[in-house]
Amino acid sequence: MSSTTIAPSRTAWSMRAWAIYLGWIVITLDGSALNLALPAIVRDLRTSADGISWVVDAYTLPLASLLLLGGSLGDRLGAERLFRIGAIGFAASSIACALSETFGLLIGFRVAQGVFAALLLPMVLALAGKGFEDPKQRSRVVNLMTLFGGAGMAVGPLLGGLLADTTGWRAVFWLTAPIAITAAIFVGAGGPGRIRSYRARFDLAGQLTGTAGLLAVVAGLIEAGRSTDVALITTLLVIGAAMLTSFVLIERRSRAPMMPLGVFRNKEFTGSAIGGFAFQFGAYGLQFFLALYIQAAWGVSALTGGLLLISFAIGTILASALINPYLLPRGGRLMIVAGSAAAACGTLLLLAATTPERWWILVTAEFVIGAGTAIYSTALNKTASTSLGGESAGLASGIYNTSRQVGQAVGIAVLGALATIEDTRFGFIAAVLLILCCTAAIAATRVRN
Repeated sequence: MSSTTIAPSRTAWSMRAWAIYLGWIVITLDGSALNLALPAIVRDLRTSADGISWVVDAYTLPLASLLLLGGSLGDRLGAERLFRIGAIGFAASSIACALSETFGLLIGFRVAQGVFAALLLPMVLALAGKGFEDPKQRSRVVNLMTLFGGAGMAVGPLLGGLLADTTGWRAVFWLTAPIAITAAIFVGAGGPGRIRSYRARFDLAGQLTGTAGLLAVVAGLIEAGRSTDVALITTLLVIGAAMLTSFVLIERRSRAPMMPLGVFRNKEFTGSAIGGFAFQFGAYGLQFFLALYIQAAWGVSALTGGLLLISFAIGTILASALINPYLLPRGGRLMIVAGSAAAACGTLLLLAATTPERWWILVTAEFVIGAGTAIYSTALNKTASTSLGGESAGLASGIYNTSRQVGQAVGIAVLGALATIEDTRFGFIAAVLLILCCTAAIAATRVRN
C-alpha cells in the first residue's frame, strides 16, 4: 500500500473545506426538503399513498447497504476521485428525478441517488479527517459540518414545503443538483486530502456478502416499520443475519479484507461506531416519532408540526457556532459527556409536554436536545474520521456511517411502531426511555480525542 500527500495553498484549503460543507448539505437537504413534498409527488404521479414510503426507501436501501463498499473504494481509488464521482452522479440522478414523468422512473432514479450518495457520504467525512493536517483546522471543519447540517435540517422542511406549494415538487430535486456540482468542482481544486491508497487485492466475497447482508437487514427494518407481514420481516432479518455472519467469517480469513476486523481493537473507533448507532437511533428516530406523535395525539397539521420541531435544528446551529469552538480544544471526552447530558435533560423535559397547550415545553426540549446532539456528534464525527489514520479514513467513514444509517433504520422502525399504538401516552413514555438509553450509551463510549 502506498500513499502521496500534496501540500495545500490557503485558497485550495478553503475550497476543499467548502466542498466538504456542500457535500454534507446535499445529503441533509435531500431528506429534510423532500419530506414535505411527498404528498405532492403521490398526487402528481397518480400513485397510491403507499408510494410515499417507496420514494424514501428506494433511496435509503442502497445508501445504507453500500456505505461500507463506498468507504472501501475511497481508500482504493482516492477520496477526492470518489467524492467527485458521487457528487456528479448524485446531481445527475437529482436532475433525472426532476424530469421523471412516471412513478416507476422516479423510483429508479431515487435508487441511483442512493447509490451515489453511498459513494459521496463516506468521502465527506474521510476528507474532513485526513485532508487537514493541522488539528485546529480539522476540528473547525468537522464542527462546521455539524453547523451546516443543522442549517440544512432547519431550512430543508420550510424550503421543501414552499417549493412544493409554489413551483412544484420537481424543484426540490433541482435544488440539490447545482450544490452537488459545485462541491465536485471545489474538491478538485487541489489542496489537502490528496492522499491515495492502493490495496493489492479486491475482496469480492466480502463485498458481496457484506452488501447483501446490510441490504437484507435494512430492508427488514424498513418493513418492520410499515408492514404487519411477520413472515417477510423475519425472512429478511434471518437472511441478513446469515449473510453478515458469513461476511465476518470471510473477513477473518481474507488476506486483503474489505473490513479488517482488527479495526475494532481501536477502542476510540469502536466507541464512535457504537455512538453513531445510538446517535441516529435517538436523535433522528426521535424527530420521526415526534412528527407522528404530535399530529396523532395533538391533532396539529404537518406544517405546524414542522414548525414546532424546528427548534431542534436551531439548537444544533447555535451550539455548533457558539459552544463547540470553546469545547473542541478541550477534547472529545468532555464534548461526549456534556452533549449527552444536555440531550438527556432535554429528553426528560419532553415528559412535561403532555398537551398542546404546553407546546413551548416541547419547543424548549427540542432546542436543548438539538444543542446536546451538536456537541456530542461533532466529537463522534471527528473521532471516527481520524482514529484509524489517513490511509483507512474511507473505511472508517464507511463503517461509521453504516452504523449511523442502521441505527436510524432501527430507530424509525421501533419508535415509529410506538407512535402508532392506541395508548399514545404509553408509547410516548416508552420512546423517551429508549432515547435516554441511547444518550447513556453515547456517554459510555471510549471517545477521548
